[in-house]
Amino acid sequence: MIDLKKIALASLFIATSAFAQDGKLKGLLIDDASVGVEVGASKYMGDSDLEFGYGLNYTKQINALFALKAGYLEGTLTDAAKSDDYSALTVEGLVNLSNLSVGSGNSLKVYLSTGLAFVTVDDADDSSVVPNLGAGAKYAINESFDLDLSTSLGLGTLSGEDLESHMTLGLGVNYRFTKKEASVEWNNPLDAMYGDIATVKTEIEGLSTDSDGDGVSDRFDNDNNTPEGVAVDGKGNALDVDMDGVADYADEDPFTARGVQVDDKGRELDSDKDGVANSLDIEPNSPSGATVNFQGKEIKGAKGAFMPAIYFDYNSAKVSYANYERLAAVAALLQANPNYTITVIGYADSVGNSANNHKIALRRANSVIDALTSMFGIASSRLSADSKGEDAPLADESVKVSETTADGQVISNSLSRMNRRVEFAID
Repeated sequence: MIDLKKIALASLFIATSAFAQDGKLKGLLIDDASVGVEVGASKYMGDSDLEFGYGLNYTKQINALFALKAGYLEGTLTDAAKSDDYSALTVEGLVNLSNLSVGSGNSLKVYLSTGLAFVTVDDADDSSVVPNLGAGAKYAINESFDLDLSTSLGLGTLSGEDLESHMTLGLGVNYRFTKKEASVEWNNPLDAMYGDIATVKTEIEGLSTDSDGDGVSDRFDNDNNTPEGVAVDGKGNALDVDMDGVADYADEDPFTARGVQVDDKGRELDSDKDGVANSLDIEPNSPSGATVNFQGKEIKGAKGAFMPAIYFDYNSAKVSYANYERLAAVAALLQANPNYTITVIGYADSVGNSANNHKIALRRANSVIDALTSMFGIASSRLSADSKGEDAPLADESVKVSETTADGQVISNSLSRMNRRVEFAID
């Protein structure tokens, strides 16, 4: 008679010896494997009693779906005519149903099993080979232990002593050599794949999102609140041609010299309000209302004194806000010298015909007069308008001035803006 208990113990001894002698074999047998104990009951199908039993098992997880399980069982099968004590060695294949679907949970695994049991009844000389089908569920208690509730159905015998069909129920505790976090059994590859797909989808959607509509994806946009229609660089920053820290769309003087100090509107500072910017003013503390030359130096009693020019956009006669401080300097001069009268002379660039340029230059002169009278209270009788059109250009419009911005853009401008101006002459 084959003693199954001795065979099981011998197998355990051989496996233990192998662990100590061969590291590779040890890893093969322990990685993604578990050992367990179980208690349960078995009975013949039909009218019979449940009888207590117990067992040991070893399970090796091949991958996320399939595992092999070997076990040793002892128990009793009883019917109306007899009571049979038995022992059995079992070999089964397990299919992890939970890892066949997405989002099936990570603490409960349901499986199906099928295999063979080599059963010895009482003192029979030979073992019977019994095919069986089963099912079960595992619940993870923690990173190393799980509860295992199982049932199997023995379908008669293939060889050896005849056994009637019988059923076994078991409740066991398994110890996993590989922690749950890393175990292939407890980590559904479909969940991981679905998570990766969701992540990629989120990243793709992020690449196509442009909250402020400036043409730069939010993922790469340094400023997601750029106003509509504003030109930006490759990082979504509003362009700042003169690099004064004030974006072009909010800059009232977008062509200030490099490195000068500007206010929050992008206009170069003029501390003494004499109409000459600080970067050009060699006398930055001129008295209020003083007449100064082009360097900001006070000229006392000289009617030929310099006064700042007022500049205009293309084809425009509107006085921009950037020019108000220059007008304030002219007004201060007139207020400090009540006997002065001024001729306001308008100029134009060479674009268009001469007659139209003469007209727009005169409109510019009148716009400046209106601003001086309405904003600064200068009597209109002290101001007269004149136009020289395109006849007295200040700068050569054929000359192009180029500069390279911090992000590598080359910006080119002509000097025509210098010719679209209004100048003042003290009578």
